[in-house]
Amino acid sequence: MKRWVMVAACLMGCTKFDPKLPPAPPAPAPAAAESPAIRLMNEWFKAFNADDKEALSAFAVAHDPDMPLDGSFRAMTGGFVVKRMRDLSPTSAEAIVKAQNGGQYARGKIDLDPKDLNRVLKLYFLVVPTPDEFLTPELRKERAIDGSRREETINKIAIALTTSYVDADKAKSMAAALSGHLAAGDYDNIVEGAAFAERLTDDLHADTHDLHVRVMFGPHPRDEPPPQPEGDQLAQLRGMNFGFGPIERMKGNVAHVVINGFPPAEFVAAKKGIGDLMSQAADADALIIDLRNNNGGSPETVALVASYMFADKPVHLIDSYERETNTTRPSWTHAKLAGKRFGGKKPVYVITSKRTFSGGEELAYDLQTTKRATIIGETTRGGAHVTKTVSLDDWFTLAVPHAASISPVTHGNWEGTGVVPDVPTSADAALDEALERALADLKRP
Repeated sequence: MKRWVMVAACLMGCTKFDPKLPPAPPAPAPAAAESPAIRLMNEWFKAFNADDKEALSAFAVAHDPDMPLDGSFRAMTGGFVVKRMRDLSPTSAEAIVKAQNGGQYARGKIDLDPKDLNRVLKLYFLVVPTPDEFLTPELRKERAIDGSRREETINKIAIALTTSYVDADKAKSMAAALSGHLAAGDYDNIVEGAAFAERLTDDLHADTHDLHVRVMFGPHPRDEPPPQPEGDQLAQLRGMNFGFGPIERMKGNVAHVVINGFPPAEFVAAKKGIGDLMSQAADADALIIDLRNNNGGSPETVALVASYMFADKPVHLIDSYERETNTTRPSWTHAKLAGKRFGGKKPVYVITSKRTFSGGEELAYDLQTTKRATIIGETTRGGAHVTKTVSLDDWFTLAVPHAASISPVTHGNWEGTGVVPDVPTSADAALDEALERALADLKRP
């Protein structure tokens, strides 16, 4: 299956590290004779770094029709400085890049179809620590860890989990699992912080299978930074098109709206931006919401978007229960909205993939449990918990799922199971299936 992985959020620190970087080549320059993989990667970099939407669209049409074109990745990174590139095989290549915004390093990889070297099967970027050849001696020293720091980090993780993790028993189990690995000497040979964070994350996932829990390594402020001015936030939201992808009108007056993420929209202008986008589908006779590449975001934005598919009378969507404070926070649709509603009577179809995660899953689940939409596609990844970030020290942080989603209808959620579609089909076939069903429901040829 074709797969495009967009990791705008990852470059903000939520993607797991890839510390196993290959040795650097003798010179930080691409090979003199470009392979097909490097040629296409350079073509993409040229369009991406120039923020040339027409060139990116042409690249997608020619090489990768599944590529998201919502601009969010470009807005987050500001483009990339390519530090080095190399071929991995006759059909794949990698690049080590540095984001213009924030200076985060990432490892990019492109895979081509062996049967058609002009077809991209996969293009993705994973956050990595600063590669060794670009480190100052001071940073190189700070990235090194010893037995004392490994033990201290695990102890702090145990405290954070037992204090805040949504399930007290699972928190104790995860803490015990890490302590057991430490006592057994399983971490003794890990002397680099990013590799240790990677291994801890794998061990936490092995114990609890909660994909939201994650250990991260990298310099960060201990205290929450002050919020950006609204003008700066709005510019960033506009740059990522408020998380939306293409909006098109299909056969039979069926609207197809792609949503790849739910960035926070906490002020009036941000809500209006989302309202303007959702309003484009208001006069359609049926609506297809495309969440196949949606990796989540703000629960408040999920509720805001859902509101456009209901009447103005508030509907109870979901609750969020936090164990640490023993409090429950309900989420309802909005009585008042910017722009025009699609409304609560016309048919809605939501298409999903096994990549759909977190907030993307919540929207699908909310619309399914309220019987507002038909879910078509693949079972989603299965991450239902709300997560916060805890600083362990100047370098290690822990993503802690601290609140559980609880449906007022099912009294459960999709954690570990994913959202099961009403109409199972492959992600690639989901849009055609949804359109066919929409036309049948509308009784149109």
